[in-house]
Amino acid sequence: MSTAIEASVAMPTHIVAAAADQNKAVVLPAAALRPTKLFIGGLTRHTTTQQLRDHFSQYGRILDCIAMRKPDGHPRGFGYVTLDSLAAAERCLAEPQVIDGRLVDMKRAVPGNAGSGVCSPNSSCSPQDAIGRQKSQQQQQRRWQQQQLQQQQQQQQ
Repeated sequence: MSTAIEASVAMPTHIVAAAADQNKAVVLPAAALRPTKLFIGGLTRHTTTQQLRDHFSQYGRILDCIAMRKPDGHPRGFGYVTLDSLAAAERCLAEPQVIDGRLVDMKRAVPGNAGSGVCSPNSSCSPQDAIGRQKSQQQQQRRWQQQQLQQQQQQQQ
């Protein structure tokens, strides 16, 4: 009997959150309130962490935000924003984002060890992330094969 209780308490499937008018409660799936980190690429060298924070705060609460810089202070051209929910992150990803006058490249951040294309049991990468990486690798392989074919055709001429 205690096993059933432990199983039901172990992981909440829904969370009750206060609605905007504070008189109603909204039941949300627990996964919807999971913090989600986004990679923001293609930033101008003048884009600051504060500009990222200001821009993305319209989509939800910002838990963390940084425009990456080299140790010497020069910008690296990318940054990260962690939003308080998956829903907020998906709203960002659903539309093009222009920051500091430039259209930026956005995607869900991938844990450091997931760059190999393999998700470890402790990483937070989803099946969609793995499928996206697989498609990207396939596209890269096709481009390489096309380049090889073009080089062969040029050598034959």
